[in-house]
Amino acid sequence: MSNLKSQAIAGVAAGSETQLMTKWPSIAALGLGRTLGQLMASVPARFLLALPIGAPVGVLLYFVQKVTGERFTITNKSVQRWTGLGGRMIQRIELSDIANIQVRQQSGQEFFHASDLLLLNAKGDVVMRLDGLPHAEIFSENITKAREASGRTQDSLNTINARHKA
Repeated sequence: MSNLKSQAIAGVAAGSETQLMTKWPSIAALGLGRTLGQLMASVPARFLLALPIGAPVGVLLYFVQKVTGERFTITNKSVQRWTGLGGRMIQRIELSDIANIQVRQQSGQEFFHASDLLLLNAKGDVVMRLDGLPHAEIFSENITKAREASGRTQDSLNTINARHKA
């Protein structure tokens, strides 16, 4: 006999929270990283600074980001901000509380193909800011899809519950 629970959609259980995606920010989340991005984006500086200065600074910033930085997780119920290596949740926003998502690219982030994501509530207030995400538009799209799927799941559960009460 199998220990597996029967699920309508593989990997999805209505009552539990399931991790969908985790993303670490690039060094473009840091001020010094954005400055390095600005220098590297200028054509003459790229060739002059890439190996002697850019590479060692980039590697150092990468390790600093991993140790002291954050990571971002999308689940089927929320978007979460975690400490980089500590495994402590810093902030959690329910998907239903996200009304809009804006992608903003700061100067110096374009070199790293990174942007900041601003998660907004229904009033237009920023409820969470995800800094320096590489290919942030993909993360934004995944949040939107998770939010839509969560809403449809909740609607289905409400319909089922209403049928049982009737």
